[in-house]
Amino acid sequence: IGTFAGLFLSFIFVGIRYLLHNKITSQQELERISSAFVLGSVPLFKFDTSSNSRLVVNGNLKSEISEAFRAIRTNLEFLNGQQQKTIITISSTVSGEGKTFIAANLGGIISLLRNRVILIDLDMRRPRFHEVFSEVDMSKGLSTILINKHTIEECTHPTELENMHFIPAGPVPPNPSELILSGLFDQMIERLSKSYDVIIIDTPPVGLVTDGIYAMKIATIPIYVFRADFSKKNFLKNVEKLVKVNKIRNLSLILNSVRKGSGN
Repeated sequence: IGTFAGLFLSFIFVGIRYLLHNKITSQQELERISSAFVLGSVPLFKFDTSSNSRLVVNGNLKSEISEAFRAIRTNLEFLNGQQQKTIITISSTVSGEGKTFIAANLGGIISLLRNRVILIDLDMRRPRFHEVFSEVDMSKGLSTILINKHTIEECTHPTELENMHFIPAGPVPPNPSELILSGLFDQMIERLSKSYDVIIIDTPPVGLVTDGIYAMKIATIPIYVFRADFSKKNFLKNVEKLVKVNKIRNLSLILNSVRKGSGN
């Protein structure tokens, strides 16, 4: 009776663990449960608390995380093909999945090939570029460009990498969706595409607001970020919705913060 009781309780325990296992843990698991192309995975990185910058590929060129971004860069080159301009959007379901970190460091690793890269913080509700770059002037940026208060040149800032610049979100506006859908946003992208080889747009989480969907539609390579041991499997429903309902083409995935030994 004790043996059978032990086996019974063990099966119940394993069953409960299986039912509660609702988070994505590895790249292999992401590839198995999603039909979208997985560009690669980025290993978990422990930030230096003494530094305000989250741009890590510049000072760690031979590190594991830089190699991961190089692998993603190579896959992007195959996806982009012979297109004259490259517009990349970085999206996620909710905050905390690391899309801004991915956007900045992917831009950094691309700029090391002497490509001119411009980063745009499209999240005008909850700007994040101050977490990546040590000094960000939030008094002007994308929101003030889109109301014709400042020019693109006045809102463009250099980074520690020679070929990469960024435009912050600027002051929080009352109508970010309307600003994005205005013709001025398209005009800005068109002007930037003449000066830069790659435009990377960090969008708001599409699981919370719809502000970034328009940018994903005009992107040549829209990317969706998941975070290992954080993002839930049902977040993949947003990917299916973006493809089927919003007609997003060439949507690719990146798994962020993968722990060693997790089968990435």
